[in-house]
Amino acid sequence: MKQVDIFLLTIKENEENVQIMAEKIINSCMSQEFSVKSDIIKNGRYNTIYFYIDDCINNDKDKVKDFINFFKHYAAIVIADYIIDVLELEMAKKILKNNYCFLKPVERKIIIEELNKSLENEFYDGNVYVPYKVNRKAKILYELLEFLSIEEIINVNGFVKFRLQNYIEDLSRVLEKVVEKYMKEKEYKEFIKLLRYFVNIQEPKMDVINIVVDKAGRYHFYDKNLKAIRDSSINDLTDDLKDNNLNGDDLLISSLINIAPRKIIIHYISNIKNNEIIETIKNIFDDRLHICNNCRICNLNKEIKEE
Repeated sequence: MKQVDIFLLTIKENEENVQIMAEKIINSCMSQEFSVKSDIIKNGRYNTIYFYIDDCINNDKDKVKDFINFFKHYAAIVIADYIIDVLELEMAKKILKNNYCFLKPVERKIIIEELNKSLENEFYDGNVYVPYKVNRKAKILYELLEFLSIEEIINVNGFVKFRLQNYIEDLSRVLEKVVEKYMKEKEYKEFIKLLRYFVNIQEPKMDVINIVVDKAGRYHFYDKNLKAIRDSSINDLTDDLKDNNLNGDDLLISSLINIAPRKIIIHYISNIKNNEIIETIKNIFDDRLHICNNCRICNLNKEIKEE
């Protein structure tokens, strides 16, 4: 009977978690013929797991070699899960700290949460229905198996740093998109907040404004007496928007901000081409906005709807 070395696994992790990992690896590859044991060697902030076959009575070298390769394969799966579930978060936080130092701690926390959602839902290839998480695990697993096929010692943290550069670059790209999305949403909210403030401080030029949307998505403005609004300010805005190649949504928002009515009623909302415009108006005017489905004005303006 003899002891046969399998491999050494070094990781920057506390002893309790390292022990859990060692047990997970061993339990994932149980064998009636070979008894695998592990010892943990502490070295500063790092812990090393020494895997070995205890009391090996099989003299068939090929069988022993096959089992060791089999064991390394299952160990690689556990290591890959650890990289994705634990180290990935640490790497993302480090990238945020180094590359996006302008972000506040609370913002970084929000972005990490959004990153996790993005990594769960994103697809590696638009033409292939493969979740990004599955794809990156496959990449990591491939690199691990290739490395362990020729090496008997692996430092997981060093392996990630030097052998998974493409993986880190992919993570950085996804993180960059999440940060860009967050910054755009932040700028939008700040802009809406400014518009809301501007609307609230100015004196309303009208009590009520009715907006009828025709089938082409064009906006028609009426006052509370159902008369078409021929306000010079709206006409000036219309001319200005045309000169700058801006669209009807810009006219609608600009007109409402300029008039700042106490009440806004939108008719035939289903004809609106850009549904986000309603959310924008709601964010600016809050409870001043009312949506109408069928009323006296709607019936009187059926010809506009049919245009």
